[in-house]
Amino acid sequence: MSGLSFVVLADTQFGMFAHSSGKTPEQIAEARARGLIFRPAPKFEGFAPETALFEEAVRKANDLRPRFVVVCGDMVNNAVDDAQQREVRRIAGLLDPSIRMRFVPGNHDVAFDTLKPTPASLEHYRSAYGRDYYSFTEAEVVFIVINTTVIAQPEAVPGEWEAQLDFVDRTLHAARSNGAERAILFGHHPLFVADPDEDDTYWNVPRERRRLLLELMRKFGVDAMFAGHLHRNTFAEVDGLQMVSSGPVGYPLGEDPSGYRVVSLDRTGVRHEYRALEAGQ
Repeated sequence: MSGLSFVVLADTQFGMFAHSSGKTPEQIAEARARGLIFRPAPKFEGFAPETALFEEAVRKANDLRPRFVVVCGDMVNNAVDDAQQREVRRIAGLLDPSIRMRFVPGNHDVAFDTLKPTPASLEHYRSAYGRDYYSFTEAEVVFIVINTTVIAQPEAVPGEWEAQLDFVDRTLHAARSNGAERAILFGHHPLFVADPDEDDTYWNVPRERRRLLLELMRKFGVDAMFAGHLHRNTFAEVDGLQMVSSGPVGYPLGEDPSGYRVVSLDRTGVRHEYRALEAGQ
């Protein structure tokens, strides 16, 4: 396998800077006690900060010339805000046409309440972005995009979780049978943050379904999964599987700045580096 590179973006989340502005000192302190860092800012409307950051991320990608760019979910803060959606599409259109941009559904994109998908919210996402789970192949590497919001809360969309699990199984089996040298997954939620057996939280995928996905990933030798959702960087490696949650293009909730991740693959392994965006400094 010759080397290839791609860029991981996450949580452009148009509208979150405004949504997070105007918080009182008490609200900021309460959030910090839960591990979330909100920055004091006067209340404002719009999404000018997200525009500057996403535009810079696209410029960086155009300079790097990766094989593709993937956005690991939460493109917008409000799934039904047409202005946020239009700005995402406008800036995505600035990417060089020779570089494909791949989208991954986040909970703010695919659930009207930001938590639980419904048939209507899935249809809304699919009409805006296309399929919510799919695969593609580049240079003998199979890449699989999954809809982790459905996996986290499948109750209102019966059959969708089971269809995804079957899809991942069939895709990995076919890829390995056809000689794929590496397998990479993309999702919004990481399956786990630090430990495969950690308790269920808002930030990961419930153990009941996490276990089934991890079994498939071990069986077929998946090399890495890249996600977002945490608005900060985390890394864990278990049995040769890298679980990476990448910091946000948009609003950070931890100490990591707004940024993007450059990933390179070759016969020796999977390497990646997180780089800060100047507009976020």
